[in-house]
Amino acid sequence: MTTNPNYYYAPSTIKNLLLTSIDSVVSNINCYTKSPDVDFTRVRKITADTLIKFILLMSTDKSMNSNLCDYFTLADDLPSQSAMCQRRNLLFPDALRRVMRLFTDNMSNLKTFNGYYLLACDGSDINIPYNPDDIETFHPGKDDSRGYNQLHLNALYDVCNHIYQDIQIDTHTKKNETYALEDVIKMHNYPDNSVIICDRGYEKYNLFALCIERNQKFLIRVKDVNSNGILSTMNLEDTEFDIDITKTLTRLQTNEVKAHPEKYVRLMTNCPDFEYLKIEDDYYDLPLRIVRFKITEDTYECLATNLSREEFPFEVMKELYHKRWNIEESFKTLKYAIGADSFNSKKQNFIRQEIYAKVILYNFSSFIINNTVIDQQADKYKINFHVAITNIRSYLKNEIDETNLIAKIKKFLTLIRPGRTYERRLKPKHATPLAYKHS
Repeated sequence: MTTNPNYYYAPSTIKNLLLTSIDSVVSNINCYTKSPDVDFTRVRKITADTLIKFILLMSTDKSMNSNLCDYFTLADDLPSQSAMCQRRNLLFPDALRRVMRLFTDNMSNLKTFNGYYLLACDGSDINIPYNPDDIETFHPGKDDSRGYNQLHLNALYDVCNHIYQDIQIDTHTKKNETYALEDVIKMHNYPDNSVIICDRGYEKYNLFALCIERNQKFLIRVKDVNSNGILSTMNLEDTEFDIDITKTLTRLQTNEVKAHPEKYVRLMTNCPDFEYLKIEDDYYDLPLRIVRFKITEDTYECLATNLSREEFPFEVMKELYHKRWNIEESFKTLKYAIGADSFNSKKQNFIRQEIYAKVILYNFSSFIINNTVIDQQADKYKINFHVAITNIRSYLKNEIDETNLIAKIKKFLTLIRPGRTYERRLKPKHATPLAYKHS
């Protein structure tokens, strides 16, 4: 069951936590600049603090000059577009990522499920402005198509609290969602008592072993028993079940290994995709709990996990995996409501800054919404996230006060529809050309 917090933060407190996180990064700004001994050491109009806040509040619907006029209200303080670009060029995107991490860690009243944080992991492509000179992000077009530029967002998303715990930004030349998750687990910038939930694309022995070796709870969908996944050689029944299996990985080619494909998995010599079978060892045992449940009359889903039956019985597993869908909804909100599908630059460094800024704004909005109590029918209605963001932006810019903010976001509610299902329809969307941003 989901445990709710027993206290709530006021919007002013959440805002102060964000500003404190920015101050912390600014006080160590030399860790996030190209020339630590020189950059941001002289007194300028655009300080490190001003720069980070400007990127965070910058609107992608407006031109750069319009954004500058919105932020710098006095004519004497207004810098040129060139000056802003020069200052942005000094700042590593990791500065914004660090702000995101500090801000998220400062929130202590988060929901849990059976005492665990549920972290869904998935990836999403982000179209960026056309720039064929950026080889890392450019995809050549087919036939007469001119091609396009794209980054890939790997995210670890808290499905109970609707926040991003961590993200990684890849180029198409490095894109591999499983490797990205392995890096995230090794860095471990998320709560200890967490369960990582993944879809079928993360079915990989090395990832399973990494989680087990590091005592990381996981729940990963795997291919069904009749496919070509890890269960295909197990001779399992075509019905619902909850069983324990052990896959033994080896590099040996003995008759025993060849005769029992349901037990042994033979690795190629010096296999780079599995790092836990040492050269001096013959075998590596990988214990897994496999849960198979029916989703329609003739279709099933299979889950591989190291969750115990005592804490997570069979009946809970389906509900647990179903919560993963929240990350898919979050990508849509991040791109179209927050604006992470539109940018104010072609430079990859600047685009990464803006993506981290959008994630910070997303988390800031979620924290405020999570801490706003609906007066009536809270079990039937929830705050409309898309409408609330408009008012939350205004609050962050000091255009409206806290009382007005709460009153406005409570006026726009949307009906909760549990168990709603529909066909997923994806349409490609190109990044908005910079020339079309209005002044």
